[in-house]
Amino acid sequence: MTKTLIFAIPLFCVQQFEHTSIIFSLLFFGFVVLGNFAFNAAGGFSKASGAYVFLYAMLIAIVGVTWKAVLGEPADSNLKVPNLMMAAYTVSMALLLLVILVNKRLTSGLRSFAMGMGMGELNYSLAALGCFVTTVFLQVMNSTIGAQPGGLLAIVNQLNQLMPVAIILGTIGAMVESDGRRSINFISGLAMGVTFIQGMLNFSKTAMLTPLACWVVAACYVHFNLRMRHLIALATAGVLTFTVVPLIAGGRNLVPPDGAGFEQRAQIVYGILTNLKAAHADEEQSAEAAAESPTTIAYYNSSQGFMERLTIIGPDDAFFNYSAKGNFIGYTPIIEDYENFVPHFILPNKPVPINGNYYAHLIGGFLAPDDFSTGISFSPVAEAYQIDGWISICLLLPAVWLMLLFVTDYICGDLRQSPWGLLMVVVFAHAAAESMVGSLIYITFYGSLALVLAILFSTRIAPIIGVLFYGRRQIVPTPLGHIVPDTT
Repeated sequence: MTKTLIFAIPLFCVQQFEHTSIIFSLLFFGFVVLGNFAFNAAGGFSKASGAYVFLYAMLIAIVGVTWKAVLGEPADSNLKVPNLMMAAYTVSMALLLLVILVNKRLTSGLRSFAMGMGMGELNYSLAALGCFVTTVFLQVMNSTIGAQPGGLLAIVNQLNQLMPVAIILGTIGAMVESDGRRSINFISGLAMGVTFIQGMLNFSKTAMLTPLACWVVAACYVHFNLRMRHLIALATAGVLTFTVVPLIAGGRNLVPPDGAGFEQRAQIVYGILTNLKAAHADEEQSAEAAAESPTTIAYYNSSQGFMERLTIIGPDDAFFNYSAKGNFIGYTPIIEDYENFVPHFILPNKPVPINGNYYAHLIGGFLAPDDFSTGISFSPVAEAYQIDGWISICLLLPAVWLMLLFVTDYICGDLRQSPWGLLMVVVFAHAAAESMVGSLIYITFYGSLALVLAILFSTRIAPIIGVLFYGRRQIVPTPLGHIVPDTT
């Protein structure tokens, strides 16, 4: 708490110097302090629930509001209902703290699914290779046969999380098998490269940043000793994240309305990479044109590039403003979210869950009238308020959170003892702040099932597949929870 106050009190003073509303500053201060309580009550990063609290707090408001102070802008400027939104954030954090305390009581003394499997020793590298080979095989099947709605391949695609598992296990394998001398081996490097390239061709920031996120959580898991070359590599990755990655993601605007194949997408990416200055100039021109539009929704006075993706305040403010006028949708979307888990062969005409694109059209100012494909993200607390105001924030949201965090903690257990919860940390890095209530319900069911299947596959089947492709090389199996010796 001392370190949190050292951060929060000066920031409060800076906000007042920059003429931020005292109410907004007090609410944000309470949000930060309550976030500290919830994070520590969950057990910090030793539990997936603690990682969720941290990522929720940071990416909902803390990063964005702090950056406003750095820019010298009032924290509540460019917002239509700043006090309402920050009040909802602060109340949600208090409720999340309550959920954490209840979840801690429920999971106390329970042996996690991961540790209850009796996994013993695991050859990380062979398991990673098996996961990678299987993922590539499924991708080939998708491109040749195609996944039919309700078919087996479509179901497997929904539950397939093996590529990030391959990166995580391969990275851990490289670190523990070399006693900390290496952090990437051929398997993890190949999985990282494939994931990044696919992210570029799909113009997806999330996919392009997934390899880095997987490497970071794996390094934290083994207490990897960073050397100068790793610091330089991380700094380079950070620069590319804020400069090149957004330019590549902007390539989606160059895709023709009727879509683009592999060659066309590759040409777009190649054009951006070979002429970064022109791509940057086009991005600035687009940002200036958008800033002059009366329908533009932006939190900062000027375009901040990738930094705008590290907070959800701008879109949420427009959502809260729309809902505050009495435009509540009711609980139908939540009912449809649960109905969506019924298999197609039982309920062929099951409803399609409402997504951010639907809400963006309701609010206005986000999308063109004929754009029904672009994804727009809002926070879970914003959608909860849209459903039934403060009632759904105080009753619905805690119930959804409790189900999610209980199931996740029961499956993963202590993140210091087994690596499986690291996958959920990577998922939460995107989903904690930018997933609506329906997405949290989806993760509770399909995400948990995917995690269980990933554990079973990685420990029972993937090493066998790895042996078939790699042979029985002299790689010593390493006990789960192995920690690289600190040589500093």
